[in-house]
Amino acid sequence: MNRIIATFITLLLTAAPVWSKPLFETYQVFTPEGYMKPHGASMVELKNGNILATWFAGKEEGHAEAKIISSVWDRATGKWSASSNVVPADYSKSVGNTCLFRDDDGIIWMFFASVKFGGWSGAMIDYVQSHDEGKTWTEGKNLVLALGNLPRNPPIKTGDHKILLPLFVDFMYELNLVGSYTAIIEYKNGKILSKTYAELDNHNAIQPAVVKLKDGRILLLARDKSGRFVRRSYSNNNGKTWGSVDLTELPNPDSALAAIIVEELDAVLVAYNHSHLKRNPLSLAISTDYGQSFSRVADLEFKPGNLDTSFSYPAILRSSDGFIHLLWSHDNRKTIKHARFNLQWLMEVIKNPKIMYK
Repeated sequence: MNRIIATFITLLLTAAPVWSKPLFETYQVFTPEGYMKPHGASMVELKNGNILATWFAGKEEGHAEAKIISSVWDRATGKWSASSNVVPADYSKSVGNTCLFRDDDGIIWMFFASVKFGGWSGAMIDYVQSHDEGKTWTEGKNLVLALGNLPRNPPIKTGDHKILLPLFVDFMYELNLVGSYTAIIEYKNGKILSKTYAELDNHNAIQPAVVKLKDGRILLLARDKSGRFVRRSYSNNNGKTWGSVDLTELPNPDSALAAIIVEELDAVLVAYNHSHLKRNPLSLAISTDYGQSFSRVADLEFKPGNLDTSFSYPAILRSSDGFIHLLWSHDNRKTIKHARFNLQWLMEVIKNPKIMYK
């Protein structure tokens, strides 16, 4: 590891008593009986410091009984609430991936896949809003009126009442009619004022995640449909256009990832599956050079010798108390699992990686 980064971490460890103890905890999100395979989770912090999560759940992807449900993690008790419906099963033929964010007016938005017919090729992107911290939601509205379009990762703020939302196309996946794009959305008081789209030049990059770098660029990391390595692109103009797509050294088994900026370390933190073949293990990697190189620092889940077990579709959030939260579809989508850790724990595993899978 870079000597300067190592020295900086050592200074933080010795100078910050509030971080004196590394903390890593896991929880299980409550999932209603009868709704197997919860998947496509997202998170947003509520004004009281609790965490609201949403996901879709059904017997299988694209199933007519799939619905979008929510639960709230109580920071004081460390427990998840009983779930409640956000989008019912009869909203459309089926529903999929959720994507939450809070806007500059305090409104919580949730983008999601609304399947009009068939499977993901028949999906469009809709959204609902909550003006009361997730207790109630508005009627659904359409964002992208085109088949085979879905959200995955949350947007980032790029200006006053302006966001950059990463999206992707999954139309006839086997025929490679797929790809990534982003939407610059300007809004006010819950109303969308304008939408501007920008596509990536490589159809093997799907389900993108975006982060704003300290140097002003935006880094995009994406799932690799070819199952080789995580894909990467940069924008120098807040997402108006994207540079060429290349490969990182992080392996990818055609599986989703999530990313955030850790400002204290000026680093990109990525949750992903460190494998070319399977969604096992679920790992963390960090980059201190704006996404040019990555170091794997921890495996959060690993079941050795089992190609059928998956820990997938991570969602990541930094809450206002400094903790980093992760959600993922756990153990072949039997439940949603939640991990919470502090900066001290992250710095410890950067110094001494916690690797279970070689």
